[in-house]
Amino acid sequence: MATSFENFFGFPIKFDLSSVPNPETKICVVSIFGKGRLNPFCSKATSLNPILNKDVFQGTEAYFKHQIQEGNIECFYDSESHVMFLHLISFYDTNLLAKKCQELADDVNAQELYRLCHDDDLKHAKTLLLLFNLSHIILLYHPGSTFDLSYLKLFHILDNIRQKVQPDFIDLLATITGVSKDWANFGRVCTPRMLFVFETPAIDVQPEDTDNGSSKMSKKYPPMKKLQMCIEDMIFRILRKTRAITNISNNSLFSVPINQPYVYLCTKRNEVSDPVDFLLSQMRQNCFPVQEVDPQPATQKPKPYSCCRRKLNAPVPDLLPLSAPSTLPTPASSPAKFPLSSSSVGRCQDQSLKEFLWQHVEMVFSKTVNDNVGRHGIEPIFELPNLGTWLQVANGMHKYFLSEENDTTPAHPLATLKNLLDISMRFSENRCNKVLPLAESAYQQDLPPFYITSYHLNRVNKAKRVFAQYARGPAYDRYMTELEVSCERFWKAGRQQCEALSLTGNLCTNKVHRLPTEIASGPDDKRPVAQHSSQMKTKAACNCGKVQADKDDPFNHKNANYEFYQELESNCCGWLEHIQFPVFSPTTPDARAASIPSPPAPQQLEQTQENTIVKDIEKTDAFSTLSELSLALSLGQLGPTAAELDPKISQIDEARETTEIQDGELQLTDETEVKTVNNRISTEEQSNKCRTLEFIFIFFSINKFVYHLACYCFIFFKLKNSLLFTKSPPSRQHSTTEYLPYMIHTKSPAGLLPLFSSFSLCRLGSSGLYSHAVGLELPGFLPGSNFLLPWDIPVKTEQEKWPSVSETFGSGKKRQQRKLSKTAPLETAETVTSVRIFLGMEYECPRGHRFFCSGPDKVIKVSSNSIVKDNAGRLVNMDMPLYTACHCKQPKGCMSQLMHVYIVTPRDIPNCPPVRVQIGPFIQPGPAPCPLFHPGLDSPIELPADGVWVLRLPHIYQDEHCIYLMPNEHQQLHNCYIQKSMFNYRILQ
Repeated sequence: MATSFENFFGFPIKFDLSSVPNPETKICVVSIFGKGRLNPFCSKATSLNPILNKDVFQGTEAYFKHQIQEGNIECFYDSESHVMFLHLISFYDTNLLAKKCQELADDVNAQELYRLCHDDDLKHAKTLLLLFNLSHIILLYHPGSTFDLSYLKLFHILDNIRQKVQPDFIDLLATITGVSKDWANFGRVCTPRMLFVFETPAIDVQPEDTDNGSSKMSKKYPPMKKLQMCIEDMIFRILRKTRAITNISNNSLFSVPINQPYVYLCTKRNEVSDPVDFLLSQMRQNCFPVQEVDPQPATQKPKPYSCCRRKLNAPVPDLLPLSAPSTLPTPASSPAKFPLSSSSVGRCQDQSLKEFLWQHVEMVFSKTVNDNVGRHGIEPIFELPNLGTWLQVANGMHKYFLSEENDTTPAHPLATLKNLLDISMRFSENRCNKVLPLAESAYQQDLPPFYITSYHLNRVNKAKRVFAQYARGPAYDRYMTELEVSCERFWKAGRQQCEALSLTGNLCTNKVHRLPTEIASGPDDKRPVAQHSSQMKTKAACNCGKVQADKDDPFNHKNANYEFYQELESNCCGWLEHIQFPVFSPTTPDARAASIPSPPAPQQLEQTQENTIVKDIEKTDAFSTLSELSLALSLGQLGPTAAELDPKISQIDEARETTEIQDGELQLTDETEVKTVNNRISTEEQSNKCRTLEFIFIFFSINKFVYHLACYCFIFFKLKNSLLFTKSPPSRQHSTTEYLPYMIHTKSPAGLLPLFSSFSLCRLGSSGLYSHAVGLELPGFLPGSNFLLPWDIPVKTEQEKWPSVSETFGSGKKRQQRKLSKTAPLETAETVTSVRIFLGMEYECPRGHRFFCSGPDKVIKVSSNSIVKDNAGRLVNMDMPLYTACHCKQPKGCMSQLMHVYIVTPRDIPNCPPVRVQIGPFIQPGPAPCPLFHPGLDSPIELPADGVWVLRLPHIYQDEHCIYLMPNEHQQLHNCYIQKSMFNYRILQ
């Protein structure tokens, strides 16, 4: 919102220009720029306060913060003298630069500091160019006594840019009312006159030299006057030699007066600029003891500093305020008439500065400023503007110079100004342009056809080192970024390697490609179609172990545990008998992978392991309860079995066993995984039915025919009940729309099945296929390590007791007893025998060497003339490691992995209860909280009799969170094992 006009304001102008009082008043514009000391209580413009009789310019800590919102110009309009004062503030003021450095962060680098200083230099140059177009008089203030030659370069740049922006100023001034024709065509009010103010003179002049009647007064000029004249001559020669000023002032950026002084030297500071320093000086003068000395004559000077032990500051005559008031009379209503004469000027330096400045101000108001040199000079263009018109022109020019849009346009003169000011940047750019091709050549030297990111970054670092060795300057970062972009562009132009990692941590060695199942990202996608390959191969056996083939390094667990073995099955294992594990069977075409929750806590893992152990202990089957009952024992007597009484009963038993096997296979292949143990009929109901059947059997056992009928009925009811128990409804339904994306384990969500099974179970043939004297004749086994270990299971067998001679050929009473014994069951004798089962844990190394272990880290080694002395006790009762060292003869040993489990199930022996082997593998491939991997069945697998069964274990274990590879540390190998509860058996009664 626009406010009313105030004497204190800044650019851009925020107040309403229509509220300016007396807008037709002719004004003179005086500007001051230069460098300031490190003092927060005064600034370059503080010396103007005595002239204004006001504390206007009070230093960087108190300049017009509430009036100046943007920009760096302090503006004050003196309505009494009709003079507009402009003070340029920049980083050339030491106090402002120090304050800005304190505000910067501690970790600021050189580039940020350079950028900050460069931005301020650009803003300073733009604002200074604005002052040269708006001012009549310009004061160049310097805290020292030497002319700064760095201004010459700045003056030449500003003069060059001024000529380029002059057409824009002509168009700008043509749109403002009140601008004269000469002003509009010239682009500025006049050629400003520059005056030089030096705060510290080069010589030490005592105040008494101008008061006493010494011999120095007899000279033509005092020393200070001579110094001033010498500095004026020096500055004039420098400016003329460098063509900063010319004979015609209209063609120059500024001018200097010809017959008037334009250098002012401050000989004494008569104002207290720092209150603290002033108070300290007073304390030193009044509090320190001073020895009385003889009074010195008036003509004798005080002793220099080197002759005094302590410093005595020059006495201050009176306590002065921050700005001492001027003793000049107030000018009359006409600003052009000032009673300034040499007689009215006292010893106070304020009057000298005001006299020095005001003689030039009087010439501005009288329009007699002419700084042309030569006989045929051109009449200078000079305009004394109105206050209102000047404010409009100043506001428009400020927007033109300080607009950021002009800096971004390359062809704009202000963009050229930015480049001309930054010589360091131009030097740095030229240097970096020469070094950049050398760095790019260092990157491209001896490159392979295609390479990965790490190799690319190494070469980029090499190129950076070459670039950093020779590049310098502020353009370093920009060209360094350009070097990185150039190297990356070169790498991605057909030299990028596929960086897919295999499950074992090897990189794909192909060029960047897409998989056959991957869809092209767009029409510009020119990547070739290929499978991942790391060129790493290992030897691995098929599901049955009869064939070994080279296995590519897998890139997913499906290729590692399923696809490789499926390819070999077509030539080897496809015709063998298999027991299928449960897998996902979709019912909708849009089946998707299930979202897996976060891993459970360690406490949940311990509870899962305890539940698994309890489940292994409670191994039962649908026929386990019924098989404990027998016909003879149910009658409470010893007699012949049902198979001995009638061969049809043995056929029924065989049918029953066949039904059990078929039912077990159905139970294994069922996708819903029926849980038979949790859905059985209660034990009480079962026992009641059996008691009823036993009563019927006793009732009808009088007749042989009835006896056979009772046996048939008993077996029929047992088969019927067992089938009912087996076909009980499932307790959990598996999802048919979502599948498990990885391998199944103890932490897998309930109701999810994998797309394929990572396990395989097949039957090589009958148990006679294995000979314990020869071992397994399979490829890859180390000599003497291909033997299975026996596992003897004790069972009770029943043998028939033959009658004695007296019982056979006796007469009378004995013959009658023999007749009665025909109707009674035959007596049997119980003996304990053992059924032998063969087990083997096969380990396989990446080179294809295979061997069996008789215990943890104990390889079976049997010579050609000896026999196997070990048994399978440790295989059954101990946790077997998943990894163990291979004993192959290689210069560098390797580790082997448990890959196959061999089980030879025995045949059913007459008069001996059948024995069924049960397996339930639970594998922990890593340290806790690693889950336990299993095939996915809720109960152990019961293997049929008379067979050589091979259980192939997964090669890679992977869940939804990580891949479990062999640990690199040898101490961690004991955490990878297969649980000892894997093998079990059941005796059928």
